[in-house]
Amino acid sequence: MFFTKAGRVIAWLALIFGVARIALGLVVAQSGDPSLASRYLGSGTSGQAIDQGLYVLIFGIIVGVLTDISRSLAGNLQGQP
Repeated sequence: MFFTKAGRVIAWLALIFGVARIALGLVVAQSGDPSLASRYLGSGTSGQAIDQGLYVLIFGIIVGVLTDISRSLAGNLQGQP
């Protein structure tokens, strides 16, 4: 049960940071100044930051689904005699 709870925390953090990275990438892309990407995002371009944010977001979704499956299986196992 520890790994399920830890996985849920990791999933939520990944979702939050993924969305934040995508949002910052879009803000920098709309600004029109390409030097802001390396300064605020730590990547070469805003497109790279958006891609990285999507990867983190997808990772968070996958971990969240896996933890929901784990919780469901744990609930089924506890209900059996």
